[in-house]
Amino acid sequence: MLMDRLSAIDALAPAMTRVGAMLFKPFRLGAWLKMGFIGLLGGGMVAFNANVNFRAPAFPQELPHDQFPQDPWAEIHHAIRSIHLADYFHIIVVVVAALVVISLIFLYLFCRFRFVLFDSVMSGQPMVGRGWRRYASQANRYFGFWLVFRLVTWVTIALIVGVPLWNAYKNGAFSGDDSIIAFFKIIASIALGAIAAGIGFAIISTLMKDFIMPIMALDDLALGDAWAALWRVIASEPGAWAAYLGMKALCAIGAGIGLAIAFVIAMLPALVIIGIPVGILIVLGVLAMKAAGLALGIIIFIVAALLATAGFSSLYMILIAPITVFFASYAFYFFGGRYPKLGALLWPQPAPPTPTPQMAGTQPVV
Repeated sequence: MLMDRLSAIDALAPAMTRVGAMLFKPFRLGAWLKMGFIGLLGGGMVAFNANVNFRAPAFPQELPHDQFPQDPWAEIHHAIRSIHLADYFHIIVVVVAALVVISLIFLYLFCRFRFVLFDSVMSGQPMVGRGWRRYASQANRYFGFWLVFRLVTWVTIALIVGVPLWNAYKNGAFSGDDSIIAFFKIIASIALGAIAAGIGFAIISTLMKDFIMPIMALDDLALGDAWAALWRVIASEPGAWAAYLGMKALCAIGAGIGLAIAFVIAMLPALVIIGIPVGILIVLGVLAMKAAGLALGIIIFIVAALLATAGFSSLYMILIAPITVFFASYAFYFFGGRYPKLGALLWPQPAPPTPTPQMAGTQPVV
């Protein structure tokens, strides 16, 4: 069946239609939560924050409490200059190693949930177990690619960013005064190369997430064959694919702004709905600490923290659910006219009518 190749702009409308069909007709809170959870892991929307306690330089302690420095900016400048990054190098290494391990765990979940996302959007039903089981072998090969891709990314970053920083560290640039200033000067000198590498890696990542994954899911091809098949399609109309990448970047900016606005609007009712039970638990925890001891109070505080985390995480998953469906659908509709197996799932043809059997004696006489 010959299908229309939708342009980057034409694919927007059917993607929005699929968002409405999956999440609004009818509205089901459970579907929003499931889709948000799938998108949280399958969309790569994972961030890490690390809190590292270290001895920072402080203002002189002998300063009277009622007297401020005559030149506070000079004091701040002196404090920044007194930071010697070499003193914290071992802490930085431990933190980086821990982040690498955590990122590998989430990378594996991302690979598995990327196929879960594909299965959910194509079927119109957000389900984790079915996609997890159906595409296990493809997801494992997908994970292998991302391991190599991340390794290449880290090596490239090490060459572009790490080598100049390491040379500066060995030469003592971070051991004396003005080490922070020296650090930012080196970063500024290598920024252009880092930006160019980042754009290249972003394009490869987008093609892998949006188009290689459907090919692997439907044809179960090896990675090299999948890339070869995709490249033949891209080479036939490079302008359309450049337009897709540009349009997706614009949509991502718009979605980020919309998500921020929605989050601010939703925070007021969320603070009331989540804040009241959390506040009650905090009060109970204080009373428990006074009446029954420290242990019970700590347990209640932990429950309050878990409740607040679950509440705001659920709010975030609800807000990203339509964004998750839209971007996956947008990629699939753009690719569907160029990949017949995917197009057959997006635009299924009605089955031919079954011929009605005729009773004996009713056939026309010739």
